[in-house]
Amino acid sequence: MKTILSVLFALWISMAAQAQVHKADTAVLLTLPADQATVARFKQRLVELALQNPDVEQYAIRKQINKYETNSITAGWLNHFSAAGNLNEFTLKNSSGSGNGNNLYYPRYNFGVNLPLGNLIKIPNDIKRSKAEGKLLDIQKKSEAQSLTAKVLEFYEEYAANKKLFELHMPLMEDALISYNQAEEKFRAGDPAVSLEIYKESYRLYNAEMVKKVQLEKELRQSKLQLEGLVGMTLEQVMLQL
Repeated sequence: MKTILSVLFALWISMAAQAQVHKADTAVLLTLPADQATVARFKQRLVELALQNPDVEQYAIRKQINKYETNSITAGWLNHFSAAGNLNEFTLKNSSGSGNGNNLYYPRYNFGVNLPLGNLIKIPNDIKRSKAEGKLLDIQKKSEAQSLTAKVLEFYEEYAANKKLFELHMPLMEDALISYNQAEEKFRAGDPAVSLEIYKESYRLYNAEMVKKVQLEKELRQSKLQLEGLVGMTLEQVMLQL
């Protein structure tokens, strides 16, 4: 009875192990550039795509709005000047005795200036303030671009490291699987060197490597998604642009 239970337990372990075996996701295991020149181009392209982010592009629109505001404030000087003319009023002098009449028109034009003294200080200060806001937008845009560039490069290095860790782990998992399969084969053949405890231990070690693989693959997927979220497209699509 004990032997039957041992065999059934072994079969259950075998089926559980086979159910865990699956091929690596090719999307996760993207082949990154190998040579330094291509790696540099790849990183540069990632940064270029990330800088097309709406958070950066908004500064161009805000700078245009600032330009319109500066022009409007500058045009405020013209509000203090007025000009008026009345072409329907004129002075007419008639020449008598010669029979020829010369009509001389004297249009009346009115010019005026109304300049509150406070505006001599307010308008120049408003112009300076608007121009300063424009410079501040330039600084903010540069800061945002630098921050985004650093984040892209950081996420790239994190993805590359996670990918390398995942690849390094795959042979360890395969070795654990081979050891488990060998132990299973000997156990089923009744080899006295492989007891049920040894067989269970081989499965435990293989299962531990599988758990580690799942964790590493999760971290690899997350780092890939983070990087793709910044650049706005998949890494596979970026590779095609090199």
